[in-house]
Amino acid sequence: MGTDRPREPRTIRRASDGYNKADALNNAFDLLREMTSARRLSTLVRRPTRSEVLAALDDWIAYDVLENSRERAREFRDASLTWRDGEEIPQAVYEAARRFCLSLGDSEPPCGWENDDGYQVRAIDRDMDDADLPPPPEAAGAPRSYSDASKKAALLAQAVATAVNRAGALASPRSWAKAMSWPSREHLVEHVDQLLSAFGTELEAQRFAAPARRLGALLSAWEPGPEVPADISEAAREFLSALGIDEPPGGWDAPKGPPDGSSSHGG
Repeated sequence: MGTDRPREPRTIRRASDGYNKADALNNAFDLLREMTSARRLSTLVRRPTRSEVLAALDDWIAYDVLENSRERAREFRDASLTWRDGEEIPQAVYEAARRFCLSLGDSEPPCGWENDDGYQVRAIDRDMDDADLPPPPEAAGAPRSYSDASKKAALLAQAVATAVNRAGALASPRSWAKAMSWPSREHLVEHVDQLLSAFGTELEAQRFAAPARRLGALLSAWEPGPEVPADISEAAREFLSALGIDEPPGGWDAPKGPPDGSSSHGG
């Protein structure tokens, strides 16, 4: 495994050919992390275009729920607007990409940003390269890999999306009543608990933490049926509002239904 052995150019992995919020965040992160250095970009089969970077940043800003990383993504986007396809990428873009990665808990690569060619992370995370693996890091204080942040973003997105779907249905009693069956109390409470636990130590910084706890407490005392109690509908709406989801123009019981809502509440 000599270091002089030619390596195959890398490709940017995609989580899925489908398109949901979790996949969008995964795909966005895997593309955006490549923008941290010219050397990383030089080892790719094809460098991302400016439009692809902007699209990935738009997805991140739209779907991520952590304000700090969304703010770094906005700064990254502003920097990317100074870059023109076919021209050298401005240093400001690389620096903004690094701040974005750091906001997700990543550490600067041991070799430094400028010397990171992307192969080491690829070998560690996917075992798809001939690079020599480093010795196992100490459990405490070991820097998180890029894939850790990507997986975390996907888990958060999935937890938020599921909770929003359930809350959207509960916020609209008319939509809820049209269902053919209803999830169990344990099932509803579990989704709220999963959302709260997914954020770990970052939970208390989130505006939705208190509304989510209130909703969970009310759900734990309710046996789901065709009629949603007014206090649960109100709590669901407060939770959605804390996530930045406004009441639909026609109201929560508008024929179009709540945001991201569904007439099927099972699963």
